[in-house]
Amino acid sequence: MKTIIPFSLALLLSYNTFSQETIRIPDIGLEECLVDLKIDSNGLNGSITISDAEYVTNLNIDNPVTNKDLPNVYSKIKNLTGLESFPNLKRLDCYDNEITKIDLSQSSSISFLNCTQNKIERLDVSNNPNLTYISCDSNNMSSLILGKNSNLESLYASYNKLTTLDVSNCPNLINMDVTGNNIKTIVVSEAQLSNIPAGWYKDDKTTYATSSGEVADTNTMVIEQKKTTKKVIEKPKTAEKPVKKYAESFIQLVVSEYEKNVLDKAHLKKVKEDLMYKYDIKGEEITEWIEQHSKLHKTE
Repeated sequence: MKTIIPFSLALLLSYNTFSQETIRIPDIGLEECLVDLKIDSNGLNGSITISDAEYVTNLNIDNPVTNKDLPNVYSKIKNLTGLESFPNLKRLDCYDNEITKIDLSQSSSISFLNCTQNKIERLDVSNNPNLTYISCDSNNMSSLILGKNSNLESLYASYNKLTTLDVSNCPNLINMDVTGNNIKTIVVSEAQLSNIPAGWYKDDKTTYATSSGEVADTNTMVIEQKKTTKKVIEKPKTAEKPVKKYAESFIQLVVSEYEKNVLDKAHLKKVKEDLMYKYDIKGEEITEWIEQHSKLHKTE
């Protein structure tokens, strides 16, 4: 009996140690991506070692069917379970998959999230104070909880099913697009209400108001804009600013593709050349866009 108890305890301790050293990855598509990216070193077995996960800071698992970095993955991802336990994950790109939910409650390090074009119904980032960028357009989202995110600068949540939105605790939010929703009122702080950022876009039916009920007089703003326009028309014509050759959304697309590859500095030049060839852009134009729009990295 004395020998059986220590042996049983040893087995139990061995099992617990093993379970603590791995993270469960139930979605085979997600694990195939991790293996293809040479992140998961123990193969397709439904888990990844914590030591492997600790090295991951940036993860690009955009549509695996078309992602050139994932040549051996042939189906889209449905479940991101396991990524919440990646302790150093700062950037997650999972655009154009079939994901229904994302749990970021333990991902305090994450600063960039692109989960556009999925099937997500609810997104809670209230425990992610380091977030600076969120793109969650074209989901099935009826709930978006931002909480106190003082570092958040850009929020893109258009074409969802949102009916409410509170950005009052996001004082540095300068870019926002929530068009294509059913939002009646966007709750803002008094400071935001007195100076609505030029980079905010909403549906015409949506209004801004503080939690105390103070509402922005959007009609007055429109009237003032019309008055200003009329005065400008009546003045003699002066040299006009050149018409923009490229749309803002296209510029953001190009910059986003640059940022996805920017960590591999040895290939920065090739990345720029590929983008120049792909979109027929001049080198000086893409350099200017990156300097103006890239929030995460600066060009050298």
